[in-house]
Amino acid sequence: MSQFVKEISAGDYQQEVLAAGVPVVLDFFSTECPPCEALAPKFEAVAEQYAGKARFLKIYRQGNRDLAQQLGVTGSPTLVFFDRAGHEQGERLGGEDIKRTAIKAQVEALLA
Repeated sequence: MSQFVKEISAGDYQQEVLAAGVPVVLDFFSTECPPCEALAPKFEAVAEQYAGKARFLKIYRQGNRDLAQQLGVTGSPTLVFFDRAGHEQGERLGGEDIKRTAIKAQVEALLA
């Protein structure tokens, strides 16, 4: 990944998401997924902008099917937002046309 975005697995979910202590944006992605590839630079740019204020994580949906099913994630990409306490907040973003401004708006709401 990068210094601003970290890839995790279901085994990391408790520590990296629920116990993070900061807002988390979790990107469920798939390989060979053009919408996922289109989202990557936008996700990276927002992650860089909010470095130190929020955590930006990616998780491979097909490799972590149980967690995806537990959270009700059925498509890629899907962004799920969590507050400082590890509770899902706001609207999920998904599909092929996720805007950088929509990601930023959700993160700003979590930081407010």
